[in-house]
Amino acid sequence: MSNLFELAMERNRDIKLSTAYLSRATSVVQDKKNNRLPVVGLSASAGYLTDVGVLGLGTMPTGYYDMPHFSNSFSLQASLLLYSGGRLSTDIDIAQLERNMATLQIEKNKQSVKLILAGYYLDLYQLYQQKKVYENNIAISKELLEKIDTRYQSGVALKSDKIRNELLVSTFELALSRLWERIQIVNNNMLATLSLPDNTVIVPDTDIEIPDKIVQLLSSSKLEHLQGNSLKNNIEARESEIKNVIADEKLKLARSSNRPEVSLFLSGAVTRPYTFDIPAKDIYANTNAIGVKVNIPISNLYLSKKKIEIATTDIEISHISKKQTEETVRRDLKNNYIKCREAYRQLSTLYKQQELADENYRRITDNYMEQLALNTEVMDASNQKLDASLRVTQAKVEIIFSYYKLLKTLGEL
Repeated sequence: MSNLFELAMERNRDIKLSTAYLSRATSVVQDKKNNRLPVVGLSASAGYLTDVGVLGLGTMPTGYYDMPHFSNSFSLQASLLLYSGGRLSTDIDIAQLERNMATLQIEKNKQSVKLILAGYYLDLYQLYQQKKVYENNIAISKELLEKIDTRYQSGVALKSDKIRNELLVSTFELALSRLWERIQIVNNNMLATLSLPDNTVIVPDTDIEIPDKIVQLLSSSKLEHLQGNSLKNNIEARESEIKNVIADEKLKLARSSNRPEVSLFLSGAVTRPYTFDIPAKDIYANTNAIGVKVNIPISNLYLSKKKIEIATTDIEISHISKKQTEETVRRDLKNNYIKCREAYRQLSTLYKQQELADENYRRITDNYMEQLALNTEVMDASNQKLDASLRVTQAKVEIIFSYYKLLKTLGEL
């Protein structure tokens, strides 16, 4: 199982996608921080100027005056935001929180992929065990059928006994054929999860043991203690906590839109011709400026009311969602813990039932060969033997899968 997990961490597309989202979120944080840097621009222009027309109004003759027709300019502008009402810092905080969400999403996807793989692998193991049980029962039934056929040829057994056992073998073979189809489906699902070639065949271990950690967890950990840990480490619970903080930050962002912005500006320009005189002079003129700019968004005083109202509602929604998530985590943890514990408790009983079913089948078949039992009793014993073997396999699978679901709820898978 651990080898499959390692392979999935390297090849699964969902994990690769969430890693790409984390990279993007990291870039967004840096982009938001860049808004604190000065904004610098350099421009140059060249063009054609016409003659200038003047209405003298008694101060000078009205008419057109010659102008230098070639114009060009070079300018440098720089500005630095000094105060934004907390908008910049809030933007950065939100971006960092969203990056934390992206990090949690990677963990969440990894745990989900592990749980999905564990489910597929255990399904595959169970199907292969069922296949093994059916093949064993088919072999035993065919061996018994040969003995019945010999007895039938000798006139000791009834033809109905032979037909019943042929039907039993046919039923087992049909079930085995259906098992192969289910094995192929589960195998294909695992290949898609692991991004492996279509012709790959995954064969599970011949047997799986109950990990010692399951025994330790069920014997030493109290449910209340596990529930406390789950709320600290569970991915969904941690996500809901971050969503709460993001909602608070977005409310701060909505409120900051009402506040003025203060920035420092610096500019310098070289222009030609000098047009502040008549006639204009074909010379370069340099002007520089430095100062403070204040932008007061008056319209936001009434436009932002709805935005603040929406952000406040989002906070209420996030708090309700957080409580709902915590309830779901507690419920899932309790259900998985109970399932795992009960399945583990029943396992010893199922082992005993399997042993008794095997012994009963041997005894019934021996009695049948000695004409001390009916053929129907042999078939019943065979079905009981099959059912007991499958129930043991199913119980082991349920214990291990419930354990993995428990680990995911605890945030430890």
